[in-house]
Amino acid sequence: MNKKLVIIVIVLTLILIIFFFYCRYPSVAILGYHNFTENNESTDDLTIPINQFEEQLQYLKENHYYTLSLDELYQYKQGKKKIPIKSVLITMDDGYQSNYDLAFPLLKKYNMKAVVFYIGENIEKNDKNYMSKEILEKVKTEYPNIEIASHTYQLHKKGSIEKDKEELEEDFNKMDTIISTKYLAYPYGDHNKKIKEILKERKYKLAFTFGPNKEHRKMQYFDSNYEIPRLNISNNMPLWKFALRIQLPF
Repeated sequence: MNKKLVIIVIVLTLILIIFFFYCRYPSVAILGYHNFTENNESTDDLTIPINQFEEQLQYLKENHYYTLSLDELYQYKQGKKKIPIKSVLITMDDGYQSNYDLAFPLLKKYNMKAVVFYIGENIEKNDKNYMSKEILEKVKTEYPNIEIASHTYQLHKKGSIEKDKEELEEDFNKMDTIISTKYLAYPYGDHNKKIKEILKERKYKLAFTFGPNKEHRKMQYFDSNYEIPRLNISNNMPLWKFALRIQLPF
């Protein structure tokens, strides 16, 4: 076997190995949203015009993407479930009222799942910008495709993650009275050893970070269950960039 043939065989073998891992352990685009608006010219990066969101859902639908539930993602990470190569998880942080008013009807229209990471303390506030206790109850019956998980009870303030372990545990206790869940998104994506210890002790299944730095990427199969990265979807992301971002393997 000459040298040229050996190189060809090695290259083809590497391609087959990469293809096998790509099919067996596909990366997952976990899409991170926040607020929505009917205003087509939003100036807030984290507030998406609803027509832009619908364009993204149409793209996912037309290109045969499958939207995962939290349990499906967890089962995949545990090696107990195979998922389609084209899989995404749609997430929304904070629990804005616009999720219910604008986004949920579109998700139902396109038969897609999503999860809202809710800030627990908002349930006690009379703030119309966030979903109330009554709205959360409505979601259970009107939108069974939508899951509600934790964004902590009162840690959505810069630096709160540095509280001592007892204070962090108290926050988890308060959140348990609002939502029964084993999934959490870290406020601002911030995490440390103390909060991950609590997650393990309370048998949380997955915890999600947030970009836009090195954690602004697709989830890989071997990522830590307590450091799941997400892609920040902002209002200045054109559809071509959205499509490219979820097609890339990283």
